[in-house]
Amino acid sequence: MPPPLPRSLDPLPGEGLPGYLLRLAHRLDLSPADLARRTGLLPEGRHSLFHLRHHLLIDPAPDDLAAFADATRLTREEADALTLRGLRDHYPPLARSLERAPDTGRRRIDGWLFTGFPRFCPKCLAGDGSPIQQAHGGPWKKEWHLAVVFACPEHECFLQHQCPTCHRPDQRLAGGPLVIRPGARHLHPTQCRFPAPDSGRGMHGRACGARIELAENPIRPGHNLLDVQRDILNELDPNLPQALTAESLTDLRLVTGFIAAAWPQPRHLLDSHLVDTVNAYFQANKENHPGKLRGHHVNSLDKAPPDAVVFGALMGIADKLLFADNTRQRITGLFDAAFHTRESRTSWARFFAHHERTCSTRLREIMRSLISAYPGIVGRGIPTFRGSGMGFAPHQIPAFLEQDWYERFIRPTKFPVDERRVRRTAAAHLVCRSAQCTLREATLILGIPPGSVRDDVNDDAFWKGAKDAPIDFRFAVAGLGTHLREIADHLPDYQRRRDILSDWVLPEETWRELTASLPEIPGKRPVLDDRKRQIASIFIWTRITAGEHLFAPRPLEQTQPEQIRQAWAARRPTTWHQLAGRRDPGPHYAALRQFLTEYADKLAKEIDAGDPLANGAVT
Repeated sequence: MPPPLPRSLDPLPGEGLPGYLLRLAHRLDLSPADLARRTGLLPEGRHSLFHLRHHLLIDPAPDDLAAFADATRLTREEADALTLRGLRDHYPPLARSLERAPDTGRRRIDGWLFTGFPRFCPKCLAGDGSPIQQAHGGPWKKEWHLAVVFACPEHECFLQHQCPTCHRPDQRLAGGPLVIRPGARHLHPTQCRFPAPDSGRGMHGRACGARIELAENPIRPGHNLLDVQRDILNELDPNLPQALTAESLTDLRLVTGFIAAAWPQPRHLLDSHLVDTVNAYFQANKENHPGKLRGHHVNSLDKAPPDAVVFGALMGIADKLLFADNTRQRITGLFDAAFHTRESRTSWARFFAHHERTCSTRLREIMRSLISAYPGIVGRGIPTFRGSGMGFAPHQIPAFLEQDWYERFIRPTKFPVDERRVRRTAAAHLVCRSAQCTLREATLILGIPPGSVRDDVNDDAFWKGAKDAPIDFRFAVAGLGTHLREIADHLPDYQRRRDILSDWVLPEETWRELTASLPEIPGKRPVLDDRKRQIASIFIWTRITAGEHLFAPRPLEQTQPEQIRQAWAARRPTTWHQLAGRRDPGPHYAALRQFLTEYADKLAKEIDAGDPLANGAVT
């Protein structure tokens, strides 16, 4: 048992064990390593504090903590308050970090427990002006070690994660010891202990020595983001119900994974002054880890960004989504936009399986429905749930996207591509999602030529250089898919309609009956020949099948001699424009359009009720 130290310090409110060691070592003119040995935290001869992160801070041995308390003249309760032990039941990453792997018996630190080195608030480190804090600095708070703490509500600022002079730690050093240079003496607790950029000796070179309490961050969190941070800190109160706190933090973690994988799609939910910083983070991640973004690797989602501005921004978006009125729809839309390949969805399912136990019932139901919606998600450790596919079937998708769907879900994105091309492509992608098939297979299901839908929608060139169009398109289609899932019981069987009308033409007798009531045009008798009957048949076909007139069957035309077919084809665009395209058609075409629309709607009901061509209802 080590003897009591000649002098000690009272812990500051919220202070953590590493910070307390720094302050007390500075007061006693010792190195942190010497102080740790004299207080029983390090065995004699041990010169590293690396194991603080793995052991003393989160789960110190009772005897070691008791020896430390006696040596520093603290009560057992004061010494225990310097650790994170009290959070093990409230913060799931801490509980997982205390578990030992069954094969190796080792602990693995969870990616959301720490971010490497603790963040810090410069104003807190500057102290409150009291003599003891003027001499040794303010508290290095234990909560700063936690990934979910990104701001200081007291000073209304983001925490810092790097020295403003040497810009350490960097990504290369992330995950290192919590106390840098534990053997160094004469460094103030608020001085940077990382090696100076020009020291030339790696971690053993001359210390940077910059006073980090003087750092300034021009980016400030908004009031809403500070409220999110206050809520998180309140939830870490050990006196609150354990399950409620664990569920809330796990929900934020899962939704943050969606946001990271779908970036930059959710950027519109950010405060404008945070966008550049978050964009720069994801761009750097993409360059440093090519191929590990967009959900293909769980590790890319399950590690908290060390930059407090980035992490706080993502948490703010997650909080907005979780408390939105349409949470299920918005999360489902993000899922479809982010995880658009089988590999990425399988990776996400493993991620969810890892956290399912501690998330809320509401989010668990949403996650399970998403996993159930993709039968192709398989793999070790992935739960199996009973489901019914995407919630809508391929035969419920029209070959040419319904105008109303386009107006509500696709047009607001303002793609720089013509409407016809986008509607056709969107329909094919909906079939791909519901049938789990290739784009070529989707065109065959829809009955349109394989070459009519290009497979390069992920290429900016397809969208005439629009930078975010590929992601925006997937997100728009995902939102429409969510809508179709909700109305699936009311969708017609477009495939059946297409099959029944595959070689259909408006019967000649019906054509005569419809046109007999057309208004007379003074001085001119309208042409009502077989060519126009074929155009009328196409109009009815497009109305019933929601197909594109370019791909409508033309059986009447196909029976004509080559010369007549060419003549009909030459005049078809003009007649079609008069009948279906003009907003202000003349009296003849306006009346014909109305008669054909009424006939088509009646015929659609008959087809949906049974096969009218089989029982003679349509001849």
